[in-house]
Amino acid sequence: MGQAARAVDMTRASAYRLRARPGADSFAAAWDQALDIGRARMFDVAMTRAIDGHTTIRITRGGAFTLDQGVARHLVAAAIREAPPQPPKMP
Repeated sequence: MGQAARAVDMTRASAYRLRARPGADSFAAAWDQALDIGRARMFDVAMTRAIDGHTTIRITRGGAFTLDQGVARHLVAAAIREAPPQPPKMP
């Protein structure tokens, strides 16, 4: 949230105040829709990694490295803890 607020020259606190302000229903709805889109995207990435796998490269200070290939189980577990996201509602 902080990065999004800074992108429009706001602080986190001012964004939350705007969201809570009477008459800011459309702003709050857009905020919720952005969160839904982000959650859906995270779910899609986790499922893609579950199906296709991914590669992780770890490099130590001495220059040695390890290469792990496979399913990102931690992402899959995080994604399935919640019900699959509903498609965002378009206005």
